[in-house]
Amino acid sequence: MFSSFRFFVNAALLERPLVIGFAWAAFYGDLDLTLKLCLFYELFWLDGIPAGTHIPPNAAASTLAGLSLMHVFRLTSPAEALFVVATTAMLGRLFAALEGVQRMVENIVLSRYTAARERTKAFFSPGKLIRRALCDMVLLNGVAFSVALAGLIALYAALLPRVWPFLASSGATWSQLWILGSLGGVLSLRYRPAYMVLAGGMGLAMAWFLL
Repeated sequence: MFSSFRFFVNAALLERPLVIGFAWAAFYGDLDLTLKLCLFYELFWLDGIPAGTHIPPNAAASTLAGLSLMHVFRLTSPAEALFVVATTAMLGRLFAALEGVQRMVENIVLSRYTAARERTKAFFSPGKLIRRALCDMVLLNGVAFSVALAGLIALYAALLPRVWPFLASSGATWSQLWILGSLGGVLSLRYRPAYMVLAGGMGLAMAWFLL
């Protein structure tokens, strides 16, 4: 009766910031700081649920970049974390756009493959297309993320000494940061003016934390 047993795992769960945080902490330690930062990303990208043709922001890219920057520059305070998330949030949209481009390319490849197969009456082999698409996705995202992270590290090396006095004197707390992140629920409204209000609120909150 139990000769075959299968586990089904939703791949989308593996991209959640908290899951990435646990994996990161398993390799690098410091579970407390890691989860504090990942909790912000989890709240901020709370609306990032794939539905139909909607491509949600790539929370994994932002989370991994944020954790990498915190690790490389040994940042630990909430004010430093806020600076990190403010500079890595854009990666969520950037890599979502990159995925959209890749989907368009793969659709073109599939159309050409299907047309060629109908002309030659060749055997349909979707496995080859899937393997090629996965390899392209890993290569493209890996290169793009490496370039983006290298750019952010160079930017931090030049910018961090200038903003350090403001970060060090800030009275920001993790609770304030999480409250700010919880505004990610506003994004689920899919209402453009709400996005503008959220962006303005983040700018004001960041100025408040740093001054």
